[in-house]
Order: sequence, then C-alpha cells, then structure tokens
Amino acid sequence: MKRRNAFTMIELVFVIVVIGILAKFGVEFLIKAYDGYIFSTVQNKLQTQTETALEQITNRLQYRIKSSIIVRDNDNNNPTTNYRSLSNALNNGKETILEWVGYDIDGLRGTQTPTWSGFIDLASSSAAILQSLGTNTTDANTTITNLSGGIAGIANSALFFIGGNSDANGFGWDGTPIADNSHSLHPIGVDAQVSHLVATSNLTGTDAYEYYQLAWTAYALVWSGTPTSNITYATSLDDNVSNNLFSTVISGGITAGTNNTQWNRNGTLNQYVVNVNNVNVTFTYTPSVGSFTCTVDNTTAGQICKRLIN
Repeated sequence: MKRRNAFTMIELVFVIVVIGILAKFGVEFLIKAYDGYIFSTVQNKLQTQTETALEQITNRLQYRIKSSIIVRDNDNNNPTTNYRSLSNALNNGKETILEWVGYDIDGLRGTQTPTWSGFIDLASSSAAILQSLGTNTTDANTTITNLSGGIAGIANSALFFIGGNSDANGFGWDGTPIADNSHSLHPIGVDAQVSHLVATSNLTGTDAYEYYQLAWTAYALVWSGTPTSNITYATSLDDNVSNNLFSTVISGGITAGTNNTQWNRNGTLNQYVVNVNNVNVTFTYTPSVGSFTCTVDNTTAGQICKRLIN
C-alpha cells in the first residue's frame, strides 16, 4: 500500500503564514536597503562636488593679493559705489559677491625657470622703466596669452608692490580700467629688453619697492541662492486671508476653530492653540524668523507640540 505525500491543511496554513511574514519583512528590508543606497549615493555625490568646489576656491584664494578682496551687493548694479573691503563688510546677507585679484602663479612656476622673478633692481630702474632681474617678459607674454585664450598678454598686466600702501579703493574697483598709476595696481608694458617692465604712465611720485607680484586676472564668487535677509514672514498667522494655517504646504491647510485639527488665536499676540485629538496644544509664532516655539506646561501637550514643530 502506497502512502501519498501531501500537506495537511494546518501545514499549508502554516507555510502560507511563514511566507507572508517573510514577504512582509523581506520587502521592508529591501526598501530600507534601497533607501539607504539612494541616500548614500546622493550624499557621496554632494560631498564630492562640495570638496571639488572648495578645493578650486582654495586654490584661487591661496594666490590672492590680500588687500584686493572686496564684497559687493548683488542688488546694486552700480560698480562705482558697489564695493567694500572685506573688513568693512556689512554682514547683512545682501553682500553675496566676493571678488579679488590673483597674482600670476603659473608664470612664477615655470617648468624650467620662472617667467618673472618678483624682484626689481631699484638702482637700475627709472620712473618709466623697471628692471626686473631674472624676468623674461617674452616668455611671460606667451604664458599669459596661452592661459587667457589669446585675449591678454603682458601688456594687459599690472604689478603690485609688496609693502606699498593699499586699500579697497586702489585696485580699479570703480568700474573703469586701470589706466594710470594712481591705483595700487600699476599697468605695465614691455620694451625690447626682456627684463624691462615699462610703466604705461610715469611712476614719478609713486612709492616703488623691490618686491612685486604680477597680476592679470580677477576672480569672483557669486552666491546664487536667495539671501535670508530678503525673506519676509507673515507678521501674524491670522493675516492669511483664507484663514487656513499652512495652506501653502498642506492641501486645504488647517482651518481656524476649536475642533480637532483646528487652530485659533489664544488672545495673546502671536500665541496660538491647535486642537490635536481634543488636546489643546499652545505654541508661539515668531514673525521675525518665521519659527514656532512650544509654550505649554502640560506634559502631553508639550510632547505633541514638539512633534508638531520638529
């Protein structure tokens, strides 16, 4: 007599229950794993982009002429008046542009010898011609031309005397090209002598120093977001003409009243009560920053309030 192998009803139900449990927790595990993967991928991408941007900014700022750093108001289109030195920044959230002049580190770090030395022989120089020993203006011109895509050369450069008096007004930030030596940057040209830097306007009366930096590039960082100082919050939650709280965030908003999920003014300026399952939760609204603060002493209401605002 053959015995037939088969599941009993109890065994079948048990198997179905086990499969259901595994499916439920298995799917949840896969969802959490996928969410973790997405979060990790996005975080790593943002971290890489941030590190790259910071590295580029650091490299540019490393070779800045320190006294040339200024800030601008992104809302002010007048270049003549729209600049302040970094030390005099208003810190009002509107000065979202940072600018500075960088010196030519590429020409100073030649593959064999630098194209300019940074030294001037004052004894052999005049008010019109500065003799820079160890400088090859022909090579410097080639380097600048190549790096600028052919739109600039040594004749478009200027030098900055290290040790000279300078301020935020001395770098041509008034919106006009530097055409004379009244600024901290002195426009230069070259003559037939490779070591000669020719002042395009006479340096008579200008303090000259033995050490200089060659500059031909300006940089700017512009914040593209919205300055927090420009955000205007409602002076009162009752100002909402529809009388609905958070109607721009939640469909229909939270209606005014005393019933469940409704809110109303508490009789005190910017203090409100919201009903959560028959528990009155009191909170204070601060219009200057658009934030909410729990103001209740009741333990249950306090816990609910914290969950609502956090």
